[in-house]
Amino acid sequence: MRPILTLVAVSCVTFLSAQITIGPADMPSAGDTVRYWNTSAIGIDPAPTEAGYVWDMGMLTPDVEAADTCISVNSTPFLYQFFFNNMILYPNWAANYAVRGQEFNFQMLTLTDVFDYFKKDATGFRNVGFGANVNGVPTSVRRMPVDHIHHFPMNYDNMDTSYSEFTVAVPTLFSFTQQQTRFNHVDGWGTLYLPADTFEVLRVRSVLQRSDSVYIEQFGQGFAFDEPETIEYKWIAVGMDEPVLQINSTGGQATTARFFYDPNDIILSVPTTQEVAFSAQPNPAQQSVSFSIPVITSGVLEFRDATGRLVGSMRIPSGSTTVRQDVSGFADGTYVATLISSSGSRSTRMIIQH
Repeated sequence: MRPILTLVAVSCVTFLSAQITIGPADMPSAGDTVRYWNTSAIGIDPAPTEAGYVWDMGMLTPDVEAADTCISVNSTPFLYQFFFNNMILYPNWAANYAVRGQEFNFQMLTLTDVFDYFKKDATGFRNVGFGANVNGVPTSVRRMPVDHIHHFPMNYDNMDTSYSEFTVAVPTLFSFTQQQTRFNHVDGWGTLYLPADTFEVLRVRSVLQRSDSVYIEQFGQGFAFDEPETIEYKWIAVGMDEPVLQINSTGGQATTARFFYDPNDIILSVPTTQEVAFSAQPNPAQQSVSFSIPVITSGVLEFRDATGRLVGSMRIPSGSTTVRQDVSGFADGTYVATLISSSGSRSTRMIIQH
């Protein structure tokens, strides 16, 4: 269910970001489909954060469309379900749903038709294992112990550590083992602006350290190697199933991003002459800025500096098409102007240079 933004008026109009709490109801369930865009994150610094922060990610460009479809465990291949559909023998691995996973090839090992299995309850959200055709043989592979992706209830400044591992064996040939340690820190909360959506979020920074090892039975020996450290920056909103934004960083460099979208939100075509975009002119500005306002009933125009601090606001009367803001008292720098109304919010950047 998508969140609805409501404006409350008490003598004057204000808009305040509030800290949220995330629980199992905010994670996916069987039957859910989460749509998102994949794009490059090169050049983006995902690290800045704090309590009450504003992340402006409106610069993200939709690239490749994708979707995660969550299915019931019973809908996956029968032999995959061995660990994940048996509450009596394997209660810690009894999954709530499954989703298509990434296929994998390493030396003589091939994993195809992969499904990842997930379990959620009042204590947390876990990846309990996966099923795959391992060199053509249907196989159920559990994580022992399981990977605790999130602990619940999730609140600002929570920290936790989770160790997990799995082993895939090809009888008489070799086995492959991956060990993983996850370090989670809920290091921020605030407002996230995406190209077509705005969310109140918790920000989670997950550091993943993985080590892979291979044991060759024929020679009675094995070898191990560490993978590059991966950091997942995740922005999580109430009721949205998956992070509304996730940026992955490897070796200190942001590489990829995926962000939520509603097919009706992001318009890739050129607007017609009748449509009015929310924009600021002149830009850069010295003394005042004029804003072109789309058709709205009424709303609030907020101004925040690069740190997310609210530096000003003004009420927009119903039917307004242009408003002017005095910025002579604003310090030089980049600001985000956000138009908030009952139909949602829109943001644009403005630069002040005196």
